[in-house]
Amino acid sequence: MLLEETDRYALHRQGRYLVVAFARAHRVLGTCRVNGGMSETLTHLANHQSCEGAAHLARYERVLGLGARDYHAQTCSEAGLPPETTALMGTAANMQCAVVAHADAEDLCVTVVATAGVTGNAVRAGDPAAWHEEADGSRPARSGRSAEPAGQPEFARPSADDPPPEDSASGTIVTLVLINQPCTPACLVRAATMVTEAKSLALLDLRMPSLQSPGLATGTGTDQLAIAAPLAHEGEWERHWAGGHNTLGELLGRATHEAVTRCLLLQNGIVPELRRTICAALGRFGCDEAALRDCAASELDAPGAAVFAANLQAIIHDPHSAAAAYGLAEILDLVRTGVLHAGVAREAILNQAALLGAAVAVQPERFVALRAELAPHQGLPDGRLAALAVVRGFARKWD
Repeated sequence: MLLEETDRYALHRQGRYLVVAFARAHRVLGTCRVNGGMSETLTHLANHQSCEGAAHLARYERVLGLGARDYHAQTCSEAGLPPETTALMGTAANMQCAVVAHADAEDLCVTVVATAGVTGNAVRAGDPAAWHEEADGSRPARSGRSAEPAGQPEFARPSADDPPPEDSASGTIVTLVLINQPCTPACLVRAATMVTEAKSLALLDLRMPSLQSPGLATGTGTDQLAIAAPLAHEGEWERHWAGGHNTLGELLGRATHEAVTRCLLLQNGIVPELRRTICAALGRFGCDEAALRDCAASELDAPGAAVFAANLQAIIHDPHSAAAAYGLAEILDLVRTGVLHAGVAREAILNQAALLGAAVAVQPERFVALRAELAPHQGLPDGRLAALAVVRGFARKWD
């Protein structure tokens, strides 16, 4: 299916493949394992679904067995693309969920073609790495991860049976960027930083959690990128800059943010309104649905715990409770980054936990009493203290 055609390229989608065929020569900067880097000889850019997002072990083994170059050649052959002049990216995301976003101003037009999934391997830049690359492939890092702070939830570790991240491609943000005017190589590199910033901002705006640490995610562990601009014809000039202070940088940021945000809705069902929950705010600190049910079972009598569990979705989606939960998450982030020092951290956390409990109770005037109730428990891990505040607040709602 032809999605878009200009005097510079044609964009097609066919089954598991999304292909950009250049109508004139382009300069391309890409992260592709084969034909990546800076190139002026590519004829095609392609994205494809290389596997399902989970439990597709037979496919993993096949991809691993072929190796990067043979897999590239075979996949290009399947798609009818010339392997020597194609830059190919892969993902577990569905090509039917791809989004094409445009932004234009004056003589500039930026097109971003994105696919995105973040529920499998969302990470925060600087998270402890689980893999180490060697000449013959990736293996689990021997040095291990940095220890998480005491009381924080544990995060998944790789095992010898897990596929390396570059092969699994489970949950990946792939962005193909097409600029309508010639750009210098340095300009394309600067454009890559703008696209990366915009992608990270899309995740931060949705408060997506890292699956490797308590922090907010800035991407996934397997994100890929390609940026293309036409080579200058006689009489044309090349753009030199794509920063936050000029038009090209603005367009790159706007189109990328729009495309990635829309992709997360289509691929994962993630939309801002559905991020309005206590668990979306505090799950990365250990206050998830299971923790809330467990806390209710230990704090309430059996009938009360049953009512709590039966109404959990309504409780966690309450707007004021979600707002208080995000306030608590923000305080925990500020403590973790050192903006709030240890001398005030526990009191600030206790105050916000009491406010959360009062919001669940739908009785702001309960703040002082709930703070006094929670004070003896302020040594609990953050997620357990938050869960206790929610359960105590629910109990006070009906007493």
